[in-house]
Amino acid sequence: MLATPSDLPRDDENWSFEMKWDGVRALAAVDGQALKLTSRRGNDVTDRYPELRGLAAALGSTPALLDGEIVAFDEHGRPSFERLQPRMHVASASTAQRLARDAPVAYMVFDVLWLDGHTLMHEPYTERRAALEALQLAGPTWQTPPAHVGDGELMRQTSEQLGLEGVVAKRLDSRYEAGRRSLAWRKIKVTSEQELVVGGWLPGNGRLASHLGSLLVGYHDDTGVLRYAGRVGSGIDERARRRLEDLLAPLARAGSPFADPPKLKDARWVEPDLVVQVRFYEWTQAGILRHPRYEGLRDDVDPARVVRDTVTPA
Repeated sequence: MLATPSDLPRDDENWSFEMKWDGVRALAAVDGQALKLTSRRGNDVTDRYPELRGLAAALGSTPALLDGEIVAFDEHGRPSFERLQPRMHVASASTAQRLARDAPVAYMVFDVLWLDGHTLMHEPYTERRAALEALQLAGPTWQTPPAHVGDGELMRQTSEQLGLEGVVAKRLDSRYEAGRRSLAWRKIKVTSEQELVVGGWLPGNGRLASHLGSLLVGYHDDTGVLRYAGRVGSGIDERARRRLEDLLAPLARAGSPFADPPKLKDARWVEPDLVVQVRFYEWTQAGILRHPRYEGLRDDVDPARVVRDTVTPA
């Protein structure tokens, strides 16, 4: 179940508010003290996060299916998508073990979908939340973050003061709508950030003349057509540049994948198979990103489902 970008709901008393975590979404299935983590795209990512295996022991003999966010924190205790990047693309078990020691993650549990042989997806949010809190999941690398009924504006201000991404509002009587982006869950951001599809790139200047300088990104409109949203160069360091070049090289194509390609003489076009996270100031009237900054790769998001976030009025 996904949240819809929105303003704060006006009927505060009918909503529960939680902090929005800047990480990667994962379902955690526990059965017989074994843990399996599944990404939004249905991939098994358990081996990437060995420090989370203790969650199974914490549940004991109770089988469960949990929903939450895998988050890495910076030196100030704030969620850092940049710090999470090395953890998202690990293929080696030994590397995963080393990264678990050097840059551990935490699983922030915010819902329970199945518990001890019974589905809870058809129960209202309040019942699922009560069942989750009864599990008392609090460990070295897993937590049940607090939720608060009402006071949405205060929660939003707190999120901004703490340097977090925003808040998520969940309607108290809502069921869990698997696979849907629902109005029963609403995300209210204090920063502008979203996923975008890479459709090409431009070489840099000077020493980067033969290397990637900026990405050409876009999103799908209501008809499924890929629309151009601008170029993103800020935030791409040498390590990110090398990885992006390796991933984009086999995706090269002759023509632009955008329905409205920009007139750029040196553009190198690619198949729109790569998704990146971008932070920006605002959208221009022409539908172009203003002051975008590269945050990282997202291999947990289907490129075909990347659309422009539009805020739903309360």
